[in-house]
Amino acid sequence: MSGQDGHTRADLDVIREMGTGLSNVGKAFEGLENLSGKYGEDFGHGGLADKFEEFAENWEISREKLAEEVKALAKIAKGAAKAYEDIDHQLAEAIRGSKGSKKSPRGR
Repeated sequence: MSGQDGHTRADLDVIREMGTGLSNVGKAFEGLENLSGKYGEDFGHGGLADKFEEFAENWEISREKLAEEVKALAKIAKGAAKAYEDIDHQLAEAIRGSKGSKKSPRGR
């Protein structure tokens, strides 16, 4: 958001695209494979396998939380773009309405 003369300007396309991009990131996180319990034997060492399992369990919890937060941000961005667009349309209608209702000074 930027503007001149103290006015705020929001690029609605960028905000909308951000919402779509965040939705895609959330879907990607949801689609990631669960690592827990899959590679224990591949490590060849029980201690290393245990550490990886601990990491995988923590990652699963963190990934789920992150996916939820990213989806919430996507929803906020999409909602913000819609709200800004609605306000812009309402302001445009109000301006058009006020211009149409003014009487011409010649009509006196």
